[in-house]
Amino acid sequence: MPYGPPGRPTPPPRKRRGGLTSLFLVIVFLVVGGLVKFAVNTGIDVGIGAIGPKPSTTYEPQPGTAPAATSDNPLLTDADGTLVPASCDYAPWSTQVDKARAFFESAARCLESAWKPLLAENNLPFESPTLSVTATTAGITTPCTGSTSNFAAFYCAANKTIYMPISQLQTDQFRDNWVVYLSVFAHEYGHHVQAQSGILRKANSERVDAGARSPKGLELSRRVELQANCFDGMFIASSKGGGSLSAAQVTVATKDSYGRGDGPGDMRDHGTSEHGGQWFEAGLDHNLTPKCNTFTAGASEVS
Repeated sequence: MPYGPPGRPTPPPRKRRGGLTSLFLVIVFLVVGGLVKFAVNTGIDVGIGAIGPKPSTTYEPQPGTAPAATSDNPLLTDADGTLVPASCDYAPWSTQVDKARAFFESAARCLESAWKPLLAENNLPFESPTLSVTATTAGITTPCTGSTSNFAAFYCAANKTIYMPISQLQTDQFRDNWVVYLSVFAHEYGHHVQAQSGILRKANSERVDAGARSPKGLELSRRVELQANCFDGMFIASSKGGGSLSAAQVTVATKDSYGRGDGPGDMRDHGTSEHGGQWFEAGLDHNLTPKCNTFTAGASEVS
C-alpha cells in the first residue's frame, strides 16, 4: 500500500570482507550513526507512510508556543475536548491536479474550523498548515525527504506542510470513494494538530532519549501514529454529524482504517492494522480528545 505504514525493506546480509574493510565499515558506522542521531534529535517520522526511505520530520518549536507534553497535554486532558458537528462543503473529487487540490483545500478549511477552536479553548496556538497537491512525487524536494521521490502522503513538521501526491493514493483501487482520501488527509492533519499542541515536541524528545529505533522509540512512534488515527476518526465523526458524510461513507472509511498497519518486515513504527482501526473507531465513536490519549494506553494497546 503506497501510503500505508511502510517500514524499511530488510537489507541483504553483508558479506565478510577483510580486517581493513571491517575497520572502514566501523568508521563509517560511527560517522553515519552520529549523523542519524543528529537528525533524530530534530524530529521523528510521523508520516502515514512512504515507500522506501521514510520522511524525517524536523520540528523546531518557536519560543512562546505550546508546552512540550504528551499524556498531560492540555488538548488531551480537556474532558470536553470534542469537535463540533461540521457542515463541510467538499469540492468534487477528481484525479486531475487542480480539482484534487480544490478538494483537499476544501477539506483543509473544514479541518481548521473543527480543530482551531478546540486548541484555542485550551490556550494552544494554531497556524494553518501548507498544502502540497501534485500529480506525482517527481521533482519534489522537502526538508523531510530531501530530493527522493520515493514517498507517499505525509506531514512534514519542518515546514508545516501536508504532501498529497495523487499518484500514491491508490485511486485505481478506491476510485471515486473520496472519503478514503479525506480520511488519509485527516490523519496527516492530525499530525499537524500534534505539532501545534506540543505533543510532537515531547514525543520527539523522549524518542531521542530512548533511541529512535529502540523498542521504546518505536513504541513512541506508534503512539504518535495511532493518535493521528484517532484524531482522524474524530473528524470523520464531526463531518458525519454535520451531514457532510453518509453512514455508508463512514463505513468505507472505517473499513479502510483496518486495512493499514505494520506488515512483515516493517519497522513496527505505526502499529498493527487491528490497533489502527480500533483507535480510529475510538475517535469516531466518542469524538473526545481524552479518548485519543495513546500515551496513557497500555503497551498492548499500541503494539
